[in-house]
Amino acid sequence: MKYLAKTFVSALAFVSVMSMTTVQASAQDLGFNIPDKETVEAQKKARDNKAASQSIGRAIMDAFELYEEEQIKEAIAVLEEQEPDPGYDSAYLGRFLGNLYAADERMADALRVLKSSVDQDVLGWSDQAAAMKLVGQISLQEEKYDQSIEYLRKWVQFTGEKDPQVFLYMANAYYQKKEFAQIIPFAEAALEYGEPDKNVYTLMMASYYERKMYSDAIGVLEEGLNKLPEVTQWWPQLAQFYMLEENLAKALQTIEVAYLAGYLDKESQFKMLVQLYDNEGIPYKAATTMEKHVEAGDIEQTAKNFATIANSYHRAKTLDKAVEWYLRAAEAAEDADNKGEYYRKRGNIMLLNEQYIAAAEPLKKALDYLEGRDEGRVYMSLAEAYFYGGDYRQAMRYVNEAAKFDGQRRSARSWKGYIQSTAKRKGIEL
Repeated sequence: MKYLAKTFVSALAFVSVMSMTTVQASAQDLGFNIPDKETVEAQKKARDNKAASQSIGRAIMDAFELYEEEQIKEAIAVLEEQEPDPGYDSAYLGRFLGNLYAADERMADALRVLKSSVDQDVLGWSDQAAAMKLVGQISLQEEKYDQSIEYLRKWVQFTGEKDPQVFLYMANAYYQKKEFAQIIPFAEAALEYGEPDKNVYTLMMASYYERKMYSDAIGVLEEGLNKLPEVTQWWPQLAQFYMLEENLAKALQTIEVAYLAGYLDKESQFKMLVQLYDNEGIPYKAATTMEKHVEAGDIEQTAKNFATIANSYHRAKTLDKAVEWYLRAAEAAEDADNKGEYYRKRGNIMLLNEQYIAAAEPLKKALDYLEGRDEGRVYMSLAEAYFYGGDYRQAMRYVNEAAKFDGQRRSARSWKGYIQSTAKRKGIEL
């Protein structure tokens, strides 16, 4: 997540009207004091109200007229031609030139001249406040995070305003600096003095996540969903945090609510639901949900995903469906080991389903791809398939093959004796 503040420049760039607030200073630990209304009013009255020289004033009026006609570059050229005296004229012209640079998306130039104007501290109260705030905003956009925090703090202390958007900018600057704990007081102040804001909750969630404070992140998301129920993407995020807290029942409940409400739209979200069904011992729902969304194209049709469906059906004891999906997995697999393993599992499930002779086909296909220990396991399965299918000669053939592998030798020896005694009892010569 990277939320970057945007600087909005319009005709209001030339006329700034600052509103005062009567809210008491924030109780949040912002690290600085916010002056009350009376203090700000006193400072405002004590500030000099100067006027620009006639030539600078005329140039600014000409530039403003060009700006209104959307001739921004021409307006910039008018102001760049001026040679203002140091002090008020220079700061006053820089204030307007900086706004024009911002309107022309020349942010580095805008920041340079606006910062110079603010640092001279000679502008009238409204102009000083507007320029100071804009320096903070553009600094954030230009990734000068310390500078952004500094000038936004100065703006708050200069105006006494508790602007939730400014607190959000400051929280975001701390996020970009990876000072995650510092995000919280500014985000909370943004919520205290403004309306519920998705970006504020997102920054708070990120702060707690980065510090592995998952229960706090859950609290933020729960509050966010209560205040902003339309932000439906928070439902799967909340479920993920419950998973991190190992509260799988709550995670499943949350993601299932989101699913039934139609809020899930990403493959990872559908897979999370499937995983939670499996983890909570509901394999049939896991299988049918995965199957539905694989067939619909919401989940990629890959051998691995087909095998996931098969595995869930297997654990749900829906063996016919497991056999079907392991075949699809084997046919889709590109890796030889995977292909062999899926054929082997298909054959073994057919054995469980008492399809003894039919099980031999996928098991023999598995031998085309598997080697070593896995090959030995397939020979043992073939021996069982033929034994229970009544073909004792073939069963002996494959149990002898299985006995060649260290991992199967003991089992093969036991099976060999059992096959021989059974065949003898039935009068069959081996």
